Amino acid sequence: MGRPKALLPHPDGSGRSVIRVLAETLGAAGLSPVFVVLGCARAEVAAELGGLRAPVAPVINPAWRSGMLSSLKAGVRAAAHPEVEWALVTLVDQPFLSEALVRRLTERALAARGSGDPPPAAVAPADPERRRAGRFGHPILLSRRLFPEVLAEGPRTPEDEDRGARRVLARHSAEVALVPADPRELATMETPEDYARFRAARKP
Repeated sequence: MGRPKALLPHPDGSGRSVIRVLAETLGAAGLSPVFVVLGCARAEVAAELGGLRAPVAPVINPAWRSGMLSSLKAGVRAAAHPEVEWALVTLVDQPFLSEALVRRLTERALAARGSGDPPPAAVAPADPERRRAGRFGHPILLSRRLFPEVLAEGPRTPEDEDRGARRVLARHSAEVALVPADPRELATMETPEDYARFRAARKP
């Protein structure tokens, strides 16, 4: 993108940054605390998170240059308290992630309580196209039983650092519960062209 995605003005035209809108969305969906893993431009990103209603805890990842896996581990490590059953892993470049989708994910994760059914290892969203291809998108809700595997995961190739928990989830693919999602909710900003298109397609 050429600059930190977290600091981009949100495509909704509100003047808020992408990271602030994301933190507000997660807080509005009832998640607490919200851990924000900081690497590049961490002081500037942290400054965007002041005055939010929901608790936001910064997590510094000094190894951020190595790739996504190091940031994922930093976040999971911060969330791995005994009372935490699930951790929602979100990407900063999903500007249209909705509070409703976050709630659908958490509701699916908790649905097994009292039912006698085993809980899923993870809950992930999928639009119709991803379902047909056997894939899913972000955010992903990870059960705490996967935390040790994520933290033990190591890159076998340089590309693995940018694949996050993909290998862990592949090992548990039969235990990943899918939740319906709209393609817009799962859209990511990978390039300046994506960002320009999202701004042009702004919705109220």
